[in-house]
Amino acid sequence: MINKDSDIEIIISRYLSKESTAEDIKILDDWISAAPENYKSFLAQKNVWEISHPAFNPEEIDVDSAHRKVMEQILHQHQPAVSVRPKLSFLHYWQQVAAILLLPLLILSAYLYFKPASQIAETYQELFTPYGTWSVVNLPDGSKVWLNAGSSLKYPTQFSDKQRVVSMQGEAYFEVESDKEHPFIVKTKQLTVEATGTAFNVNAYAPDHVAAVTLVKGKVAVTLDQKKTISLSPGEKIDYNLATSLYNVNKTNTYKWCSWKDGILIFRDDPLEYVFKRLGQTYNVEFILKDAELGKYSYKATFEGESLNEILRLLEMSAPIRCKEVSNRNTNNEKFEKQRIEVSRTMQ
Repeated sequence: MINKDSDIEIIISRYLSKESTAEDIKILDDWISAAPENYKSFLAQKNVWEISHPAFNPEEIDVDSAHRKVMEQILHQHQPAVSVRPKLSFLHYWQQVAAILLLPLLILSAYLYFKPASQIAETYQELFTPYGTWSVVNLPDGSKVWLNAGSSLKYPTQFSDKQRVVSMQGEAYFEVESDKEHPFIVKTKQLTVEATGTAFNVNAYAPDHVAAVTLVKGKVAVTLDQKKTISLSPGEKIDYNLATSLYNVNKTNTYKWCSWKDGILIFRDDPLEYVFKRLGQTYNVEFILKDAELGKYSYKATFEGESLNEILRLLEMSAPIRCKEVSNRNTNNEKFEKQRIEVSRTMQ
């Protein structure tokens, strides 16, 4: 049985704190059911309780200190001249508490609004370059990226306070702004490249069994499958075989591997198998060798601005091959199939 208002206030407080007993719950239920005004009073205290116990880190605001100030202000405002203080009504008391506790919540809102960028959820941009072309993008830190045909790049609209991280697939050439305090990291499915200020090319097309990094200037650290890390010096290229987990680091003519960003394809005594792979990546074409030995034929050429048909004609003129298109028709879903070209040996 409830003898005075303070009894029900104590029971409600225990209930909201999840410390109530079965007897408390029964008393509270009977009291709420007794009159509509009681239910309104319960809701008022419940609302104030939820406001004063928000879902944020208590270290952000000193709630205990705020509560003490609330009580001091309430007692000061309602202290009579005589020694006996008249009791505040239940609802009036909690209205006073809610009004003053609003200040810490306003402080929290201001904190969230002016929160450092590093603590705000990151948003990303994702770019995809269609086959037959390439694109250039400037990153938030001033770094520059050339994205080759059939490639994608994902990067944050604002880099974090600790490092600059992007992810990609396909092929990209990076010119990274120097910043030793904030490493620049490129992630692919096969490997991770870390740099501070440098220029390098990453080739990591999804269907390929080999991923490669070519360093033009500066210094990079290449981590293979999150296990082994290899440092490269300018003029070096690392080839990593995904099937065998083996790698090779060799000195090379770096422009041969980076010239695509200038619209140039350079082949220097490369097997035709590699030539067709690069052409396939650039133009989204599947080459079918009717004679496997043709793939070993050594080829030397430089293509700049030619169309695929022009390149095929030049290949036929300079190598013992014939090229024949075998598929470019609509499928049932009204999309074009990837162009397929058969390569066969010419009759001697």
